Amino acid sequence: MNEVKLLQRSNGELFDEDVLNILNGQMMYEEFKTKKLMGNSDYVPFNEAMCVHPTTRQIFDDEFIRIRAAGHHDTTRHYTELVIDSLTPLFHKQYNYIVLWFGEDVFCQMNLLTILAYLEQAQYTGRVFLNTFRDDEFKVSQTELQLGNYRGVYEEVLLHHQKPKANLLPVMYQAVELYLSMQTEPNDVTKFIKNNEHLSTGELVKQLITLFPTLGYGDLQYIEIINEVRK
Repeated sequence: MNEVKLLQRSNGELFDEDVLNILNGQMMYEEFKTKKLMGNSDYVPFNEAMCVHPTTRQIFDDEFIRIRAAGHHDTTRHYTELVIDSLTPLFHKQYNYIVLWFGEDVFCQMNLLTILAYLEQAQYTGRVFLNTFRDDEFKVSQTELQLGNYRGVYEEVLLHHQKPKANLLPVMYQAVELYLSMQTEPNDVTKFIKNNEHLSTGELVKQLITLFPTLGYGDLQYIEIINEVRK
């Protein structure tokens, strides 16, 4: 991966053992870990979809697990294995650097916001880097982030569905705007579903994924919305 090689030349310290890479999802994690794309550093996946379902003020505690599992129609046990256990190094090891690998769409950016809010909650004092990319072209853009406002933004956006007061990176700001638009009814997705009642669920999902790439939703998220609209 040429992009990773370029990063290594410009920021070699991010390839050492005191670095944790948090990757947006299991597939990305498997690729990075198998190929050791970031050298001797550690890797964990964030296997969530924070763009849908309720959440809680405290992140990753028992109530968070219960509420998030219920939203996904999952057991707390399976949710813990899938999401919480996968993040174990984040909770138990000390890292000088954390590198976050999240795309530009709503799905990725709401996951990113949750992780940043958790780092503030945990009073993390190391350096935090964000590597953003678009799924259609793996071109990485790296930014060093300063913690300080993300817990407030997390609560405003994901708990209360309000516009945040703090200044955000343009990519996160745009994702927040789109996320909030999806909390209203009707929205562009539900309108499309209602206007295409003749299509099967499978065909609708394919078209929605193509039509709304900036959301980054997958099959599961769209099927839930379709079922809700067609009740």
